[in-house]
Amino acid sequence: TRANRNGGQLMMTWSMWQGFHEGIFSIRYSLRTLSEMGYHHIALRKATGIGMATFEYLLGHNATTMWESWWRSEDLYSRNHPMLGASAEWMSSSVAGVSVHPMTVGGRQALFWPQFPKSAKTLKYASAIQGTPRGDFAIAWRFENLPHNRDDYDSALVTVRIRVLVP
Repeated sequence: TRANRNGGQLMMTWSMWQGFHEGIFSIRYSLRTLSEMGYHHIALRKATGIGMATFEYLLGHNATTMWESWWRSEDLYSRNHPMLGASAEWMSSSVAGVSVHPMTVGGRQALFWPQFPKSAKTLKYASAIQGTPRGDFAIAWRFENLPHNRDDYDSALVTVRIRVLVP
């Protein structure tokens, strides 16, 4: 949440692009859908946002699981809702780029489809392992040849190094 001066009064504002306005059940689906539909930069911004209704807010208040509500309360809400893994599945499948293929049986095939951010300012590397009965599928990627000045990351030509492990 940001505080802005508006006509001499302090007004609190919040942007849905910097945090979550979804319910705890839909976070996992909204992040993945944004990434797969070409809005990965928005999904990354929501997942790494700061302030109210963000993972940073929960971690700053010593949360170890998802709360029932984004609002902090000592007596109204349950604080034990892992909620379908929330963002964990999105991190491995969309950010790093490995998941069990949706049309496979028994995890025989994996899908490698990393969604690279538009700028290395947001994320420079990612890796994940997808365990299956057949063995572990893994991916790791990183941006290389980044300029020394972080301000030049948005317009830099970089190399993407990808390593894939297939059992």
